Amino acid sequence: MFNMFKKKAKLPEINSSIEQTSVNNEITSSVSSPSDSYVLDFDLKKNIEDFNKFIGISHDVNIRKLKLPLGKKGMAASLMFVDGLVDKPTINNSVIDPLLTELPEESNLDDLLNVISEQVIKNLKIEQSCSFSDILDKMFSGDSILFINGYKYALIIGNRKWLDRGVQEANTEQIIHGPKDSFSETLLTNTMLLRRRIKSNKLQMEYMNIGTLTKTDIIISYIDGVVNPKLVEEVRNRLNRIKTDSIIGTGMIEEFIEDSSSAILPQIIHTERPDKTTAHLLSGGVVILVDGTPLVLLLPIVFWQFLTSPEDYNERVYASFVIRSLRFVSLIIALVLPSFYIAVTSFHHEMIPFGLLQVIVSGRRDVPFPVLIEVILMELILELIREAGARLPRNVGQAISIVGALVLGQAAIQAKLASPATVTVVAITAIANFTIPTFSAALSIRSLRFILMIASGLYGILGFIATLFVMLVHLCSLRSFGVPYLAPLAPLIPGDLKDTIIRAPIWAMNKRPQIFGAINSVRQKQGLKPGLKQDGSGDQEVRK
Repeated sequence: MFNMFKKKAKLPEINSSIEQTSVNNEITSSVSSPSDSYVLDFDLKKNIEDFNKFIGISHDVNIRKLKLPLGKKGMAASLMFVDGLVDKPTINNSVIDPLLTELPEESNLDDLLNVISEQVIKNLKIEQSCSFSDILDKMFSGDSILFINGYKYALIIGNRKWLDRGVQEANTEQIIHGPKDSFSETLLTNTMLLRRRIKSNKLQMEYMNIGTLTKTDIIISYIDGVVNPKLVEEVRNRLNRIKTDSIIGTGMIEEFIEDSSSAILPQIIHTERPDKTTAHLLSGGVVILVDGTPLVLLLPIVFWQFLTSPEDYNERVYASFVIRSLRFVSLIIALVLPSFYIAVTSFHHEMIPFGLLQVIVSGRRDVPFPVLIEVILMELILELIREAGARLPRNVGQAISIVGALVLGQAAIQAKLASPATVTVVAITAIANFTIPTFSAALSIRSLRFILMIASGLYGILGFIATLFVMLVHLCSLRSFGVPYLAPLAPLIPGDLKDTIIRAPIWAMNKRPQIFGAINSVRQKQGLKPGLKQDGSGDQEVRK
């Protein structure tokens, strides 16, 4: 009886899914995509019918019918564009008005398209095309299309303009000293920010289009004469291998082109800072810009770049050394402190000084959980608070993060769910994690920390050291577009150590990093150290 009712309950669901599938197939088949070989016809009505068939139900596509003042009855034409992607005043003033008022009556009909392109329409970019596929791609990218009756070619008029939030301050990579601008979601704005900093014809911008449905615009940027051509070719090949219907952001591109998909640490850096991107280009790297996202991909990279910030080059050398050293220590604390605490308190009490051991034991007297469960519980609570603060509005999120951490930490201690020592260790670990400048690297360290904690809680110091050793071997085996992940330490490249944990003075960094294989390794000439000349001439000039 139960089985009979169960089958009857399933039947309507199955039938409805079949019905829904057939409806979806009808909708999908009603809008077809033109092949590359499908071309325009001489008849304007036929072209408009095909055009409507290909675009389907698109309320934002406007068709403006025109009557060109040619001949006794005039010549029919139509202008198509997508509302919201074009500059309407430009269309009115530079396209429609000149076509209706400034078209020469003695125009040669055989050369009418060239006359309109060269003498009538006042736009910077005008192309001719007979391919429906090319025409639709350009129209949905923001261009307007002009069809004229009796002509098998259409004019593609460049008048793109869409809403842009403009150049604003970076949100995820804030600094005190240095430029405040950041990339935006508009590709042309991002290329402008790079051109503004590198005013050279050697800065190359290769255009690509990925995604059969999204047709996302992508630009590969590099400096010709500096970057290794093999690196550019490898990046180009990996991007060309992507066959998908949609690319929405840089994260999708990263997963398609990275060297190792199983690695927890990222092999490509995301950044929204133009100055950081410019420095990577000048070092011989390659940059990928994706339309619709304010993040840019830097490749190849090495591990030590996660600890650097553009602010390091705007401070004194000694201050930069101290800050970078502090970040390196914070990285170690964020990774190993909870695991080491779990190992020594669970298995190796003899490693703890007697006074500190008394404090830990007295704090844990009434806690019902083992140290491993206690630390993981507090880490999970902290992760929940952090995630909640990130999803809430900025002002509310900051208050929730601070108050929530204080209240829950104190409540956990009073409820005997965690000891004061555990809360202190977790808090120090969280603060140390915040000092890592690159967000993706900080997020990966948080993930590795849980693996290390579980190993330490199960096997003590032995599991702690063994897991660290496996992680180190894994890092040594990683590559970023062929570049060793831990270079210039493994393998050792002494010349590139000037910009890792330490930063040498700018005048001492005469050559670009060898790890990127730049064909032009010389950055500046030698002997630029400031100071008086050896013959004393500089001193005399200053006194005069």
